[in-house]
Amino acid sequence: MNLECFGDYRLKSLDPPLEIYLLGVVDFEDALQLQRRLVYEIGGYDDGRGALVLCEHLPTITIGRGGSRGHVFFEDDELDRLGIPIRWTNRGGGVMLHLPGQLVAYPIVPLADRGLGLAGYLDRVHAALVDVLEEFGLRGERPAGHSGVWVGGAQIASVGIAVNRWIAYHGLALNVSTPMAPFRKIRPNTVNGGKMTCMAAQRRAPLPMAGVREALVRHLENHLRFSRHHVYSQHAMVRSQRRHHVYAESLG
Repeated sequence: MNLECFGDYRLKSLDPPLEIYLLGVVDFEDALQLQRRLVYEIGGYDDGRGALVLCEHLPTITIGRGGSRGHVFFEDDELDRLGIPIRWTNRGGGVMLHLPGQLVAYPIVPLADRGLGLAGYLDRVHAALVDVLEEFGLRGERPAGHSGVWVGGAQIASVGIAVNRWIAYHGLALNVSTPMAPFRKIRPNTVNGGKMTCMAAQRRAPLPMAGVREALVRHLENHLRFSRHHVYSQHAMVRSQRRHHVYAESLG
């Protein structure tokens, strides 16, 4: 038997992996630079592999293509005092407020290589979020014509993506145990007056971030059709941040 040929066949028959980065609390700009690097690298492989960056951010407001400064009700001096920057991004969607206790996921996925169009990809990301919520006893839904997932009439997850060379990046933010008071200062959507919620509030009980993160990885893998993955706890381009902030003190 030609073992060399047999080994080559086995390697070629393996499904391309999903490279998963579990990075803790990281700066938004660092995460954005990492995404751009991963888009470049994945475009060079041309074999259908993808990446998934999972993290939390210190308080940051991001504004996508569908948002404006008028959707942010913080005054400039208040933002300076609280240390909350505003970042304009090229993703879809409007205003997102990132806080500790919110799980942020950035899938970097070559759409054509995975047999997906843009609409199909968005459907699968939303379906993964709905499945995560169901696993924790919550019924999520996506209102027609909107991105994001709602529970009980309030938005619990935001979705906004960008595409470069037909590789999707940016992603989603799921409120797990997020302090909700700051969300009164933004207008993230037009459904039910822009009301927001989190999983812990809906369940009236604390939730382990690690458990929600594990569920999100599983359901994203399933819906995006990846059958194997590699997991990394760090990346040279990103350094972890301390959780300390006025909106993070109660979260530990």
